[in-house]
Amino acid sequence: MAGIDLSVNISGVDFKNPLIVASGPPTLSAEHVLKCIRAGAAGAVTKTITYDVTQQVQPKPRMLVVNPEDALRNRFYSLYSIDLMSEYRPELWLRQISEAKKEAKAHGGVIIASIAGRTFEEWEKLAKLVEEAGVDMVELNLSCPHLEKNVLMGRAVSSSPEKVSEILKTIKKATSLPVIGKLTPHGANPVELARIMVSSGVNALVSTARFQGLIVDLETMRPVSWGGFGGYGGPWQIPISVSWTAHIAMERLGVPLIGSGGVSKWEDAVQLILAGASAIQVCTAIMINGLKIIPEILRGIEEWMVSKGFQNIADFSGTIIDRIVPLEKLERRKRFRLYIDAEKCVKCGVCIRVCPYGALKAVNTASIPEPEQEECDNCGLCLSICPRRAISFKE
Repeated sequence: MAGIDLSVNISGVDFKNPLIVASGPPTLSAEHVLKCIRAGAAGAVTKTITYDVTQQVQPKPRMLVVNPEDALRNRFYSLYSIDLMSEYRPELWLRQISEAKKEAKAHGGVIIASIAGRTFEEWEKLAKLVEEAGVDMVELNLSCPHLEKNVLMGRAVSSSPEKVSEILKTIKKATSLPVIGKLTPHGANPVELARIMVSSGVNALVSTARFQGLIVDLETMRPVSWGGFGGYGGPWQIPISVSWTAHIAMERLGVPLIGSGGVSKWEDAVQLILAGASAIQVCTAIMINGLKIIPEILRGIEEWMVSKGFQNIADFSGTIIDRIVPLEKLERRKRFRLYIDAEKCVKCGVCIRVCPYGALKAVNTASIPEPEQEECDNCGLCLSICPRRAISFKE
């Protein structure tokens, strides 16, 4: 659209728009990375490159969609999976990225390498290898998989601030590329991790990865599918991801934030940017909806910007930070009266059932509920759940 500039700059690297495809199945090879860029993504993060052979061989089966009907309609769903790191050896990635770099550049696409080492030496070796391959940035996988043991990769290492710091310092010495740290929201405080990473030289942060989950089959009384723990994410995670992004942005750490974790539509992307992100990462939504979701999200962001009079991403990035009301300043006065629109009300009785204060009553099932203003606490539950939007608050 004329006059709208979606480009962003993250740690000195120019992106033509704020949408980056996150590390995962959509980026399992250099050709997959190029497909994402051809579809309109500004950049893509390779599936995590590692020397750990146990992380290169995928469990089968390993993916389960919770509420598949909702997933196909792009509503609230979850993707439960135990997808591990890249199946390809680092040396193969070296050749693939070198070959893909020219086309990516022609499309204005940025290639980011996700890496994970088992030792400090491996972290250093991988950083040098992907720089030699020609990537534009390096992302450190300090979030997935959800390893429990005392190792230097995945979520396990995030429980040790000292090791996180040492990994970052090792990487910064090994490469001149901008380094991105991916934060885990599970079993660690992302704000504390963000501070540690920034103090150790990280150039940008991703907020955040998925949680660990466990789903049990009640018939067999065993964990479903592959039989163990798995990553758990999806659109339901957006409010949590926005919250952590805002908390980190409020710290004003001086490095760009990339919002992630549950983005499935343009509204999710805009929320993350309003909360302080400069760009966003998408993975699960592409797996479920295909690459067509990329231009759909970008078009939605652009149309929203036009409606609000914004010309570039920086115009509204972080706008809500100073508008978040702290707990001690929340409104405690009862200010509203409750009203029911008789023309919209279908006498379903939902509002009567959910009200914890008994402020809504009906003579019988054929009558419209009558509000008891003195009993009403202004909690808003009935207003938000009414299926016909027949309830309103007025000063």
